[in-house]
Amino acid sequence: MRTKTKVFLALSILGAAAGITAVLFLRDVLTALWSGIIMGAGFGLFGFGVAKFAFSRWEEKDPEIMRINEVEINDERNVAIRRRAKAVSGDILQWLVMAGAWVTIIMGAKLWITLLLIGVFILKTAVELLFIAYYQRKM
Repeated sequence: MRTKTKVFLALSILGAAAGITAVLFLRDVLTALWSGIIMGAGFGLFGFGVAKFAFSRWEEKDPEIMRINEVEINDERNVAIRRRAKAVSGDILQWLVMAGAWVTIIMGAKLWITLLLIGVFILKTAVELLFIAYYQRKM
């Protein structure tokens, strides 16, 4: 196992430990805000570490496929496809955020600001992926 892979494994263990500690032990010691921040950061670090660890292990086991994927990712056609998809989805995102702002103003709910923006971000990502698939068939 390479050093990079070990670092990602250590990050995932550290993140899980921080998240579990915040859930089980720190909620009585700290305020709910700080306990939530530590829990969110810990489990976020756990997810990041696990994903990067799995990708690094896959790269170690089959480096030839990783080289082929890297060449394909940097191919001019695929770069153009990603850029075009990001441009179109970015325009859509801009107007959805504006509509979301009006909805939150009318509703007057602070929680909806966060929830709506998260929903718009997820929608933007999905639309971008749809355009990538569309342009790959078209070009």
